[in-house]
Amino acid sequence: MFVNSEGKAEHFRIRRMVSLSQWLRIFVWSALVMSSFGICEASMVIETNFENNGLVPWKRFVTPNGTVGEVGWPTVVSFETAQEGHGSKALIFKVGQVLYDPEITREQGGGLETQLRTEAGALHLSAQIAVAYHSPKDKRNLAGGLFQWIVDDHVIVSHDMGAVLNGGVLRHHLQGQHFVHAGAHTIRLRITRPFVSHPGQHAPLQYLDNLRIRFLPQE
Repeated sequence: MFVNSEGKAEHFRIRRMVSLSQWLRIFVWSALVMSSFGICEASMVIETNFENNGLVPWKRFVTPNGTVGEVGWPTVVSFETAQEGHGSKALIFKVGQVLYDPEITREQGGGLETQLRTEAGALHLSAQIAVAYHSPKDKRNLAGGLFQWIVDDHVIVSHDMGAVLNGGVLRHHLQGQHFVHAGAHTIRLRITRPFVSHPGQHAPLQYLDNLRIRFLPQE
């Protein structure tokens, strides 16, 4: 059978279009498989936004010479922790030292902790944090608060809010990740300050919201 040059060119063009179409189908299928694999493997272990006014599965802890604020604190209040244009339920603290003692660690306060049992893999930790300060006399406070994610006594990530102006608000998204071995783990979100904080005293207030812990198993 005789095929002229134009026929050969047309035949080649059709084969190329078929090949491209097959490649495109394979690419889309691979992307969907990889996306589905990621969704299946990564799981949300804990997500707490305090909208139900509870701490579960978290519980409060306090450092040896620390305080977390007034009687009954931390407690749930309405505050715009994530600066999304509206307030939401958040947990409020007022951390610091109970008594000034130069012989022990100056950073004192407390926070939240929980226990998890996992396989070997990576923990992804995330929280919206904020500090607000109001005083009838002081222009600023030198220590808004030191926020830390801690896994099994290892500090994973820290953020020091530093000085906060009177009437000011500081916000931050505190996030980090950490590889863990299979077994039980203690996770803490700790807030501390190097100054004394008493009930009724004008000291910075700390806020927590949208606590999230995701886990990705080791392959």
